[in-house]
Amino acid sequence: MPTNDSPSPLNPPVNRVPSTAALLVALGATLALVLLGRFPTHARWAADLSNAAHSPAFALVTLILLALVRRIPSRRRHVLEDYALAIAGALTLGIAIELAQLVTGRDASLDDLLRDALGAFAATGFCAAFDPGVLALARPQAARAWGLTVGVASLLLVVAPLIVTAGAYLQRSRRFPELVDFSSPVSTYFLGVYSSVTAVRGKLPTEMQRAGQPGVGLHARLTGDHGWALALWEPPPDWRGYDRVNVEVANPTKEQLAFRLRVRDGSADGDRRRGVLGTIEVPPETRTTATLDLPRPQTGDGNLPVDLSDVRALVIVRSAANRAHEFYVVRILLE
Repeated sequence: MPTNDSPSPLNPPVNRVPSTAALLVALGATLALVLLGRFPTHARWAADLSNAAHSPAFALVTLILLALVRRIPSRRRHVLEDYALAIAGALTLGIAIELAQLVTGRDASLDDLLRDALGAFAATGFCAAFDPGVLALARPQAARAWGLTVGVASLLLVVAPLIVTAGAYLQRSRRFPELVDFSSPVSTYFLGVYSSVTAVRGKLPTEMQRAGQPGVGLHARLTGDHGWALALWEPPPDWRGYDRVNVEVANPTKEQLAFRLRVRDGSADGDRRRGVLGTIEVPPETRTTATLDLPRPQTGDGNLPVDLSDVRALVIVRSAANRAHEFYVVRILLE
């Protein structure tokens, strides 16, 4: 006959180590890290890693809450109620963290709350798959299978964006001095789109396709007459030893295409004349590769200095001479 301490759905095993006080300290420290922790860099990988960190942090929060819930004196509570309470508690704390971030000058984010939920489900899924109390249910194999399924699915959803991030950085490094080839699925990872323009990858018009050359480009559509910009952030920063930047571009319209190209370095000076390489003009219904010289010596338009050892972005900006309402950027490389 099972004793009062035998695992069952109504009597899950209780682990008294570590102490309740230690669990509360760990809970507070984890929440403080989520609220206040930041990487000392503004790189995209740091932002992605910081966002993804919500999931393991709230996996730990959920496990701590599960341990605390099981220490509440109630011998008639079902084992699955413990899991439900732990998940509910974790999501409540997640909402509180997002609201608290508004006070610290950071933005509240539904995406972060979703990552919190994925962490909670991953933790409880894997825990339930091996929990003696869950395995004592009427259909233990089904419970274990569900736990593993939820755990693995949640983990994959957490890891997938980090795989894309790693792939984008690896491609950036391996292809340099090619800065971008928009035929690649991860080519838009470092792209910034600003003001009255939209940009998505798409096939070039049939008449602009060329055998043996990329047939996919970044399709930019101007949505107004105001200023706009397309920025390729975080290229490999050291451009010393290169003389020119080549931009392969297609103009499918019947109007003249014109835009300026600018190199942005790590200087805190926000003067938009800094690093202007010149204007690229493309005749109607033409696909071509335009070339602009990098500044020599390291000065830009208006004799403003440009540090080619610390390049932060290559920016395509509006030119007053432009008449085209759309264009394709196919590839950009240094020579």
